[in-house]
Amino acid sequence: MLETAQAIALPPPYTLVRSDTADVLAEAVRLAPEAGAGTLVLHEARGLLAFAVVLEPEEPLESAQMAFLLGMAALTDALAAHCPPERPVRILWPDEVRYDKARLGGGRFAVAPGTKPQDVPDWMVFAAELIADREGIPAPGDFPDSTSLVEEDFEPTEAIVSSFASYLMLYFDRWAHEGLEAVTNRYLMRIDPPLLRGVRRIEGDRLIEITPSGGKRHPPLMEALGKTGWRADEGPVL
Repeated sequence: MLETAQAIALPPPYTLVRSDTADVLAEAVRLAPEAGAGTLVLHEARGLLAFAVVLEPEEPLESAQMAFLLGMAALTDALAAHCPPERPVRILWPDEVRYDKARLGGGRFAVAPGTKPQDVPDWMVFAAELIADREGIPAPGDFPDSTSLVEEDFEPTEAIVSSFASYLMLYFDRWAHEGLEAVTNRYLMRIDPPLLRGVRRIEGDRLIEITPSGGKRHPPLMEALGKTGWRADEGPVL
């Protein structure tokens, strides 16, 4: 069941829709052809905070897919703005979010079926899934590789979603006026593990690492999505 909601402050381009469906990516994909850009699907239940936003790019998929990196930058910057400042929010290439080295969730992405690299997608969807709490775990200490928003004293989820929406708008504006590198740098600064010497950059749709001892080219973005193991069928791995 879906219902519109006004509890979260969002900029005018967004339309907030609450959903009982935990898979917000699938729900946003279902709504995308009719609901259009700016539709933000939100689910809060059973220890999960999940939200997805519909995008309508104006350029071919080969460049429009970089919107995923903007989504991840907006997500991690929003999290960093609403958590204790002494611990880092990091990204494992390309889609896992970690807080103080523990898995907190990640990002997902979908593109209108049949879209070729040179085609302008009818729509795309960026989705985020975060572990809100781990109350169902008998002994949280037995799961040291994950954590939750509640355990780490994050500010209310409404603030996180609102900040994400604002950051995403800001970064799309910077992309349009300052170029893609102006916003992919926000993504690169959070990549883990830190690169103590050398340079990271986005080349095409790959992450490139250059160090004094050589270089490393990570798999293409669309190929690498979902490969870090942060998510199971029902959501983020606890």
